[in-house]
Amino acid sequence: MLISQKIVPSLYQQIGSEFQAFVLYLAIGSYFEIEALPELSAFFFKQADEERQHALKFIKFLIDNDIPVSIPAIGAVDSSFKDPESAISLSLEREIAVTKEIHDLVRLAKEERDFTSDNFLQWFVKEQLEEVTVMDQLLKMIKRTGKDQIMLVEDYLARKNRLREKNSEAESPMEHPNN
Repeated sequence: MLISQKIVPSLYQQIGSEFQAFVLYLAIGSYFEIEALPELSAFFFKQADEERQHALKFIKFLIDNDIPVSIPAIGAVDSSFKDPESAISLSLEREIAVTKEIHDLVRLAKEERDFTSDNFLQWFVKEQLEEVTVMDQLLKMIKRTGKDQIMLVEDYLARKNRLREKNSEAESPMEHPNN
């Protein structure tokens, strides 16, 4: 076995944590959809899918190491938010908590001299920096624009998505690494 048995229960917990974030982002995406904020809704539904993918990465890692998979139960999430700022603030808090969990896993892997887990977790360290940065920037925009100007954030996200689509269309098949 390539990974330490001591880290396995923490990996199980992390699977639950990633699924908890998945459900939270579904709730936030639904909130924004009901509030007729389609760009914020789409953003959080995309974030939910990313969190689901993170959980699946942990599951695949366990399977690759011939470890039986255990998926913990996750609690219900509150899907009522006072305003957009409270929803996004909660998402930032969640990302900060997940970052701490990932750092704790890395610390445990290093203590156990579990280089396989440590190497696997480095992708998540980088990913969490990105996730916290994105949520922090989004929260700052929401605070700066205020409730009455939330459409400025919607417009920003729409322009950002159009630019991303335009850039991906501009890539030739020869330049794209997946083709």
